[in-house]
Amino acid sequence: MKRTIRTVAFFFGVSSVLAAVAPREASAQEANGLGEKGELIITADRLMPLFSYSSESVTSTQGGQGGQGGQTVKTTESGTSIALLVGREPTLAVNPHTVPRLAIDYAVINHLTVGGSFVLAFGLGGSRTTEIGNNTQKSDSPKATLVGFAPRVGYVLPLGQTFGFWPRAGIGFYSISEKSENTANNGTVTTTTNSNSVFSLDLDPQFVWVPLQHFFAHFGPILNIPLTGSRSTETVQGGTSNTTKNDLSIFHFGLSAGLGGWFDL
Repeated sequence: MKRTIRTVAFFFGVSSVLAAVAPREASAQEANGLGEKGELIITADRLMPLFSYSSESVTSTQGGQGGQGGQTVKTTESGTSIALLVGREPTLAVNPHTVPRLAIDYAVINHLTVGGSFVLAFGLGGSRTTEIGNNTQKSDSPKATLVGFAPRVGYVLPLGQTFGFWPRAGIGFYSISEKSENTANNGTVTTTTNSNSVFSLDLDPQFVWVPLQHFFAHFGPILNIPLTGSRSTETVQGGTSNTTKNDLSIFHFGLSAGLGGWFDL
């Protein structure tokens, strides 16, 4: 938690220093008017995950009774990708931090924005069939649903007529559901459902290019720091059901780009 507080302080400290050294009287033409009071800004964020690194950790307790006296087991998977248009870590089935999203922000006063981003994604899954002689085994790729919301605040700092710096920070909540089915050779079907909840601190400092009024492109780093999270896994085989609950955290750092525009209200 102390590290998270220091990160937030550094994030806004840099923004404050940049704002202090900027000209005090901003022209209406700076950044072609982006960030002026009364603007409703709509952006498509994380359209191009140019670089992405993610680390997923699941912590469980094995042995003991009632979760007491057992051994703590922590499993961590990480992955990195570099891509022009699409990026995905092969070890992570669903990563909420790399999914494109719609965001809406409002400039309550000049340069200061308040808003949030919304995430909705579906994975329709697939199937895999393995044949060894007369034996056939079928398994389904996970079907996934992702819903997320991240309220945030930001500050638009003009850096000239067509450029600006727009740091944004907020708290994100993401709910992820994954379901898969495996069929054994004897016809027994095993259904596994993972229900994940993730809370994170989302830092999103973006450089913006505003070639004309009411339209811009943005590019910059993204940092998602896990605050808390959980994973509930339900396994159903025949008439038997078993549920386990573990701690979950997903850390992500990347470089991404997107597009946006605004309306004057």
